[in-house]
Amino acid sequence: MRRKIVLLGATGSIGRQCLDILKYSFDYELVGVSLNGRFENLEPYLFYFDSLRYVAIRDADRARLFKERHPSYEVLSGEDCNVLLVQACKEADVFNALMGNAGLAPTLEAIEEGRDLFLSNKESIVIGSSLLEKALARSKSQVYPVDSEHVALAKLLDQAKELDIPEKDIETLYVTASGGALRDLKKEELASVTPDKVLSHPTWNMGSKITVDSATMVNKGFEKIEAAFLFHFPLEKVKAIICRESLVHALLAYTKEGRKEYLYEYSPCDMKVAIAYALSKGTLKAHRNNAEDEKAVHALSFSQIDPDFYPLFDLTVKTYRDYGNVGMILYNYVDTYAIDAFLKGEIGFLDIQEALKRVYDVLADVREELAIGRLAEIESRLSDRAKEIVEEIVDRKRRKP
Repeated sequence: MRRKIVLLGATGSIGRQCLDILKYSFDYELVGVSLNGRFENLEPYLFYFDSLRYVAIRDADRARLFKERHPSYEVLSGEDCNVLLVQACKEADVFNALMGNAGLAPTLEAIEEGRDLFLSNKESIVIGSSLLEKALARSKSQVYPVDSEHVALAKLLDQAKELDIPEKDIETLYVTASGGALRDLKKEELASVTPDKVLSHPTWNMGSKITVDSATMVNKGFEKIEAAFLFHFPLEKVKAIICRESLVHALLAYTKEGRKEYLYEYSPCDMKVAIAYALSKGTLKAHRNNAEDEKAVHALSFSQIDPDFYPLFDLTVKTYRDYGNVGMILYNYVDTYAIDAFLKGEIGFLDIQEALKRVYDVLADVREELAIGRLAEIESRLSDRAKEIVEEIVDRKRRKP
């Protein structure tokens, strides 16, 4: 029997790759999709999914236009259309490929309804881990990570069980980073880099925000937080390391007879590998390294993350540790607005760092717990504060002769 699935964020990079897999799948029946407004990116896929009934489009005007062009679909719209879509698609597994803080509410809805969840939206965890932990404790939902690093860690932890490695002997989980598009520059060159330079990622083809986050290492801070939550490991036991080729996606360090040993996941630099594994709910047979793989891995380039060149990696984790989910709501809003300003040419690359460093100072006056009943109010208030932080920097840049 084919399993029903609803795809949130269907026209983003991860969403489209998921559609590319689903259109040839006999395991899933796509019943609903959501997007912001650019439904032209969805239209080429409509032919493949006779089962598709619901289309949620956040922009109301674009939703009306889509309905005029495709009257056979049930069309939802508005700011809460993702939650409404999850509610409408009964018994469907939920694939959350949304970007940003908007992914938390539908993630919580899916868990509250006991749906299995494929989670690409890392912000759901970064800004909502305390709410997710409570919701999961009373739900039958299973959460399957989609990010390549967390899929790799899931594989490695399964392999560790197969090898009878006791959990107490697992010392560290590593997520890998490419280093981003600016990794070969000198620190003094960062002030003058252009958006085009930052968006020229050396190994991955991703959306613009995550590509900039890769250059600042904010995304790797998010992934460290995500790994600790997903796999129930202390934050200090999750680390990050650079693999320039992006062919090793994660490592697991453990102790055997007094020696440190490693397991690693070596696979192509292709998100469809991770998406397919996630969709299989871990049943897809994982690749096992052979002698040729071992030789190839030894030829790869690994290095530590330089905190002087990538100060936001540590700051991201420190903000989460010190100020929790509420702090990360403000942090991610500032990151989002600062990146948008940078891509528009309104601020420089290093101004993203400045904006996020200001967040930490602002949060000294923020002492509150995240509560589901106050989520919308907290997000609205902190979104406005984030805009103020970024606009202050933009205004200063405009006044500078």
